[in-house]
Amino acid sequence: MDPSEPHDDLLPTILSICEDFFAHTSPAVHRELDTLLKARAISGGPGWLIDMLALTRLRLQNADEPARTMAADQSAVKTRGD
Repeated sequence: MDPSEPHDDLLPTILSICEDFFAHTSPAVHRELDTLLKARAISGGPGWLIDMLALTRLRLQNADEPARTMAADQSAVKTRGD
């Protein structure tokens, strides 16, 4: 990671790492994760957690898109010389 990068990019990266880890881990780890989730009254199991990680990451990415588009539009207006 580059220390000069904005820290708001860190959360999608962490979510992606966790999503990949839990999606490709062993059945033993899935059982431990299921036990942990049940202890917190979450009955969806490891698949639920993997889906929620992916959904949250996508929501964050999509939330950034309009801001990027707006910034690009504003930049285009400023550089046109109108």
